[in-house]
Amino acid sequence: MKKFAWCLLAFLVTMGFWVTAQEAPNSREPGRSRGVHSARHAKSIKHKRQKVEHTAQYEFYERVEQAAKEKQRILKYLDKRQFKDHRYFGHKRIPKKRPPHKMRYCNECGVRH
Repeated sequence: MKKFAWCLLAFLVTMGFWVTAQEAPNSREPGRSRGVHSARHAKSIKHKRQKVEHTAQYEFYERVEQAAKEKQRILKYLDKRQFKDHRYFGHKRIPKKRPPHKMRYCNECGVRH
C-alpha cells in the first residue's frame, strides 16, 4: 500500500510540473504582461499598431516569386541550340562527321563520331 501511495504522489507531482511547463510562456505564445490595471492608467496608455511586413503569406509569395524567377532562368538556359537541336548529342558544338575509318570514341556521350 505504501508503494502505491508513493507512486501516486510521484505521478501527481510529475503531472503538476508538466501542466505548469505547458502554461509557461514561449516564443509562439508569449505570456501576458503584468501591468497596472486601473481605470486611470488604462485610459492614458495608447497601443501602437505593429507594422508586420513579414507575415506567412508574404514569405510564401516571396518563395513563389523566387521559384518562378528560377524557372524562367532555367528555361532561358535550355533555349540554347545545344539543348534544342538533336545533332549536338549533349555537346557544346556539333561533333564533326568523320569517315568511318577515322571515327573516334567520344568520352562525353559514349558514341563514335
